[in-house]
Amino acid sequence: MLLRCLGLLTGTSIAIWAQAGVSFFGGAAIPGESVNDIYNRASVASGDTVRSLLREAIRMGYHIGVRTQTALSGRFHFIGGIALVRFPQSRIHVVDPQSRDTVVTLVSVQNLVPISAGIEFALLPEIVRLTVSAQLSYTLLNSSTDMERGELSIPLAIGTQNQHRVGGDVGVGAGVALGPVGIGVEVRYAISNLIGRTGGEQRKGYLSVLAIVRLGL
Repeated sequence: MLLRCLGLLTGTSIAIWAQAGVSFFGGAAIPGESVNDIYNRASVASGDTVRSLLREAIRMGYHIGVRTQTALSGRFHFIGGIALVRFPQSRIHVVDPQSRDTVVTLVSVQNLVPISAGIEFALLPEIVRLTVSAQLSYTLLNSSTDMERGELSIPLAIGTQNQHRVGGDVGVGAGVALGPVGIGVEVRYAISNLIGRTGGEQRKGYLSVLAIVRLGL
């Protein structure tokens, strides 16, 4: 009886795992014109190396997060998750008055935390995957003062004024799945404030290019 119960539980767990999954993603985020009102990064010069372009993309912004997938029917899946999107705005260089060396660089950063839910459709659901998806998101917008370390920055002080907006995003992804593990890339375009804008507030959109590791489903 005990072995039968264990077998039933194991089979149920496998069935549930086969119908659900989780993805971890991260990559560069490119802000639209109105994401940062004082966005002042210099444009990338022609002739830069690939390494320089990647470094500049990270400085422009980055997007990391996690989401779950649950099979609905056929090729349709429910997706939902949470992410962090950060855009540097302006830099203050603290300089040693004697040596004139930069001691530390402080960065003003726009932070977005979208909590999203939507639908994903698998155009190619086999080993080679091609998907399109759309989500609605509840987004927390805030600012912080960071200390820059290498290509990324570490928050020192979080702003006290939080804003909340309803937005949305669409995306297309491609990848390969080997059993329960898959890897891929995804391009998403998001508008963080479709609903709830105050007078004179412009739409804040951004484009993300993401690498994805997918477990299950």
